[in-house]
Amino acid sequence: MSLEVAVPARLGADDIAAALGQPRPTEEQRAIIESPLQPLLVVAGAGSGKTETMAARVVWLVANGLVSPERVLGLTFTRKAAAELAARVRRRLAALRAEGLDLPVPPGGSRLGEPVGGPADGLVVDHLDDEPGEPTIATYHSYAGGVVADHGLRLGVDPGARLVGEAAAYQIAAEVVEGWDDLGDLDAAPSTVVQAVLTLAGECAEHLVDLDDVDAHLAALVDGVRSLPGKQPAPVRDACGALEDRRRLLPLVRRYAEVKAEREVLDFGDQVALAARLAEHAPQVAALERARFGVVLLDEYQDTSHAQLVLLRRLFGDGHPVTAVGDPHQSIYGWRGASAGGLEAFPGQFPLWAPPAPPGHAPEPVPAPVLALSTSWRNDVAVLDAANLLAAPLRARSALDVPQLRARPDAGPGRVLAAFAEAAADEPERVAEAVAACW
Repeated sequence: MSLEVAVPARLGADDIAAALGQPRPTEEQRAIIESPLQPLLVVAGAGSGKTETMAARVVWLVANGLVSPERVLGLTFTRKAAAELAARVRRRLAALRAEGLDLPVPPGGSRLGEPVGGPADGLVVDHLDDEPGEPTIATYHSYAGGVVADHGLRLGVDPGARLVGEAAAYQIAAEVVEGWDDLGDLDAAPSTVVQAVLTLAGECAEHLVDLDDVDAHLAALVDGVRSLPGKQPAPVRDACGALEDRRRLLPLVRRYAEVKAEREVLDFGDQVALAARLAEHAPQVAALERARFGVVLLDEYQDTSHAQLVLLRRLFGDGHPVTAVGDPHQSIYGWRGASAGGLEAFPGQFPLWAPPAPPGHAPEPVPAPVLALSTSWRNDVAVLDAANLLAAPLRARSALDVPQLRARPDAGPGRVLAAFAEAAADEPERVAEAVAACW
């Protein structure tokens, strides 16, 4: 596979912005918008216009015939973010058509009723008008759910399995706990045990670990600590007790999974875990998804869990045009296995593939390039100075070259106020007073 797909562009990012009445992109934005069809990591700081740039990238690709709209997949974490990105793309494509620009259909593109990919794929665009289709913009979980719905039979999952929300999942776990004859030495209220079962089930799903392996690992860890010579300090004894309590939860977690299977329901953790296992064990799934989506955009990539990383890497990892956007300073889902290290690993996990090597030599994968968005459109100078100072230790430890945030051209001097509250309960009141004074 070549390093990039070289297709001459008819329109530059500046041309499209002018046609839409939008401000011209910055040099950083232009480099991202006009980057070739190949894997790319974008390090985007807070308020740096990543949604704007992602939308402009999709429009540029479509306007230049590099991909048809319905072959674009965009994934983000919230329905609100997905709706915002989808709305921007739809508005701009419609505006380009209104300006009389005939959006070309690229090789492999499709119109209404035409197959996407090869004739054997059976993937058909189904739209109600004769215009090109629209991009698929979804949350990570809903996309994983779609993969399971389409291909779950390959793992014996009924395609009619129903997704249950947090309330229904809690009810099922509560039934399991209430029906359990002996909770052993678990000294906790039933509601606490129910929440612990749900948390442990979710963690196992997000990390793609088997319950037997978890049990064996916890047992070995506790036995290893307790075999050490000398008297164990109280914190160590407490930690071992907590690990043993987690082992006692495993049969309840297993029964929780069995009840879900009996009722043909899935929770959110099941969706991602099953989709990841499908991507790992069924190569046909990756072939179909790549045929369906010619370009993939991944938002807030630093917050993807291990299971999501496995899913995305298996589906789109071998040189497929994937643009991941994220900020290693804003990882907020560490509690469920996400890590900024996933962002740092992207160039190697989603490499370019070098041209054929000389005879007798295996081709070496080339890490994906990394570009950055460093102009903050949200904050004034003093705020950015404080943010850069606080983030300096994070930049020093990062394997990525994370630039400092720069102020927009018309930014004001700004002002940073510091306050110390004697009690946590005082903090909301202080914040409310500060907001009221500025309003």
